[in-house]
Parts: sequence; C-alpha cells; structure tokens
Amino acid sequence: MTDLIVVSQAAQWQRLKRLVLDSVSSPITRRVYNLGLDEFFAWFGEAPQPGFTKATVCAWRVALEARALGAVSINVRITAVRKLAVEASDNGLLAPELAAGITRVKGLLGSVFRSGSG
Repeated sequence: MTDLIVVSQAAQWQRLKRLVLDSVSSPITRRVYNLGLDEFFAWFGEAPQPGFTKATVCAWRVALEARALGAVSINVRITAVRKLAVEASDNGLLAPELAAGITRVKGLLGSVFRSGSG
C-alpha cells in the first residue's frame, strides 16, 4: 500500500490532518503544521507522485529547498509530514513500513551547525 488513501477523499484528509494537529499542544506549532500540511497536500496533488513514500517526501524536501526556504521552515514542514505518516499508519491508511521510512527523512541542518567544526 503506497498510496495515501486520504488523497482522493477530502473529508478523510481533513480528519487525518485534524489528528496531526490535535497531537501538538502549542498553538503556534499547530498553525505552522496546518500550513505545512496544506502546502504538502497541494504539492502532492499537482504533479504525479509515486505514492506517499520516503522518496516522495524527499522530493518534497528538495522542492522546499528550491524555494530557498530556511532550514527551520523546511524542518517544520518535514516534521509535519512525518507526523502525517505516523497518523496515517496508526489509522490504517498507510503501511507501517512506509510510515517508518518517511519518519527517517532527514531535515536540514542550519547554517550555524554547518559552519561548526564539530
């Protein structure tokens, strides 16, 4: 099962997104996750994707990098999608092994960390 079933069903997408948003307590985090998930969902629907997989989420990260977003902006969007994968798996909408792969997608290190020697 590589397709995120919820993609073709807007009501289920909203339900799954709500599960992700309800899993965080900070209103600020909830707001940025909401925006990030909406962006991901729009991007996912724009171009043919092979399914909701680690490769797809890595392609999303590359698309974010191409927009010249900062590391923190990219990382929060990737984290929201990781949580989406976990909720999709927990609710039977995504195979657990696919969710596990998605949760291993790396974020970006900030320039402060890249310039350090150790």
